[in-house]
Amino acid sequence: MFSGIVGIYFREVNILKMRLWRSFAQALVSPALFLVAFGYGLGHGRVVGGQDYPSFLFAGLLAMATLNTSYAINAEIAIARFHYKIFDEYLIAPVARWQIAIGEMLYGMTKALMPIAIFLVYALIADIDISIGVAFIPVILLHTAFFSLMGFSVALVVRHHADQFAINTFVIAPMTFLSGVFFPVSVAPKAVQVFVQLFPLTHSVALIRATLTGATLPLNHLICFIVFFLAMLATSLLIAKRSAG
Repeated sequence: MFSGIVGIYFREVNILKMRLWRSFAQALVSPALFLVAFGYGLGHGRVVGGQDYPSFLFAGLLAMATLNTSYAINAEIAIARFHYKIFDEYLIAPVARWQIAIGEMLYGMTKALMPIAIFLVYALIADIDISIGVAFIPVILLHTAFFSLMGFSVALVVRHHADQFAINTFVIAPMTFLSGVFFPVSVAPKAVQVFVQLFPLTHSVALIRATLTGATLPLNHLICFIVFFLAMLATSLLIAKRSAG
């Protein structure tokens, strides 16, 4: 029953192994730049929500980095579709479409392990004040699973690369900058506070930040993100089922 998932997953992981160091280097640089420029540059000496700003920013950057890494499978799938026609082989193979979706989701989650490991090392080097709670692992897995499925869905829906850029411009970028990664949502204008509740990242950032500060998980954000995840899972399976092979 799960052989299709295993096959899809291990094929993608084997390809990742061939470019592992390049992917690792890419995941290494961006978080360090953001942490130094914003956390220790613009945010030096600032306190946000009872935390020093670097510690506050750390959780947001971790959420952003894992989002980017897991969602980035959409570019790989799009290249496989448009240029090499490899993904069409998945669609015509005797593999259930839902197995393709789950296999790609697991691959995106695996890729996100790189920025997670990098951030934990950065926390030690930069002496970031974090307290990892038991809920961190399930929350970060749910977060990366959601954005992996989102990347998978986008890759199957877009018709050309311009559509991908449009989604990055009008969805990913606003979500990244307005969802509490760099500043608390509570300080934004009321209209913005209401609007950003429509972004799944708003809820996953709040959850990840709670698991890194020893705070109680905010139940409202947990419920909202689970609903977002279930909706994305259903959407991904439907898109995969309707994809032409």
